[in-house]
Amino acid sequence: MAGRDVAGLPACTSHGLRKLCLTRLAEVGCTVFEIMSISGHKNVEEVQKYVDAANRKKLAVAALGKLQAGQLANA
Repeated sequence: MAGRDVAGLPACTSHGLRKLCLTRLAEVGCTVFEIMSISGHKNVEEVQKYVDAANRKKLAVAALGKLQAGQLANA
């Protein structure tokens, strides 16, 4: 029995789980080099994609928060 089945994740691929792990590391603020030390990537550009995506997500959340605050102030 595969580990993903034991974990109750039978529809997940090992690549998908690895990508999720790298995404979560980037989302909590790990640097490119910290992520590379875990993932084994040798190419900074590849890992930078995860960090850039996490940064865009944080910026979007911040922008929406400002929009909501502005709407509440004008209400």
